[in-house]
Amino acid sequence: MTTHDDVAASPDQDKSAREGIRKFNESVTAAFRSKDAAAMALLWTDNARFLPPGPEMITGRAGVQAFWQSGFDQGASDVVLESLEIKSLADGVAYEIGRNIVRVQTTDGSSIDVPGKSLCLFRREGDGVWRADVDIFNAING
Repeated sequence: MTTHDDVAASPDQDKSAREGIRKFNESVTAAFRSKDAAAMALLWTDNARFLPPGPEMITGRAGVQAFWQSGFDQGASDVVLESLEIKSLADGVAYEIGRNIVRVQTTDGSSIDVPGKSLCLFRREGDGVWRADVDIFNAING
């Protein structure tokens, strides 16, 4: 019986995954701060499975875009992403465990910060870009 520790990616695969996911996080942050839901959606695969807090699973880029647009419409204005663990599973496939803080502007002009956690499976697509393929995240209570 093998465990996940027995599966070793090459150093090049690990480096590629770390670099690709770093670029993903930078792109998400920039698009989020610009409130650009269309740019956000392009960072997920065409057939992404997106599991945000609240709704049922969302499938595909159009649904991802609609989710982010709704969030921006409700006051989401900034995000900070932190990778806690990135592991390459195979050439062009990796996961990231992360933390995040989403800032939401309230109707009275103040803001609240909502901390969260995430697990995301990434795929490097034919254009060489690492995109989120299966993404689940939720808020940390307390």
